[in-house]
Amino acid sequence: MRKINLLGIQLMDYTTREALKITNQYLSNGALNTISFVSTQILVEAGEHPEQKTWIEDVDLSICDEPDILHASGNATRNRLKEIEVGEFTKEFIYRLARNRKKIYLLTDSEKRMEQLKSELLAIRDDLLIVGQRVQPELAKGIEALANDINDVVPNVIISRFPYPIQEQMMYENRKMLNADIWIALPEHKLVHTGKRSRYAKILMLFYKKMFKKKLSQYNNEKAE
Repeated sequence: MRKINLLGIQLMDYTTREALKITNQYLSNGALNTISFVSTQILVEAGEHPEQKTWIEDVDLSICDEPDILHASGNATRNRLKEIEVGEFTKEFIYRLARNRKKIYLLTDSEKRMEQLKSELLAIRDDLLIVGQRVQPELAKGIEALANDINDVVPNVIISRFPYPIQEQMMYENRKMLNADIWIALPEHKLVHTGKRSRYAKILMLFYKKMFKKKLSQYNNEKAE
């Protein structure tokens, strides 16, 4: 575990083993705990929008999703970089949910994304206990219906995939309404079962990688003055 501060955003970096130990506690502490993944895009955007910074820092467990974040924080050990590159935390987390027969509820913004998410998850373990799913195209509509649907099922874990920053806003504003143990918000463009990204996602990541380095240099220079 290591505290990091990038672009004025306070985060904690956990190894896969440490993060999995925390998730075990979340499954039995009686509260809805949130997990999300931090990318250079998210840090750049949140560094410029105070409300997004609040959403990111409010998450109970943040998982670094790109090697450049570790390099910038001085925490780029060989093991941590490998864990990030292959998406080790997510795959092991899903595996444990299947092994322990935890109830899972899926939440996305489109039917196409829902089918893709289910395919990726079942590629890890085809015996996942998926007890419900819902496509929520718009954030402002149907939140009460969504909450009623989830609370009727009472899943152990909500797994969602939405574009940023809709997903983080949804978590921040609605976590207290939902009856579950964990809400994990997956990255939009990273495959769960392989840890790989699409060609478009790689181009997007390169763009934000440059933006991140530029913003970080500016931020550190201003802080040093």
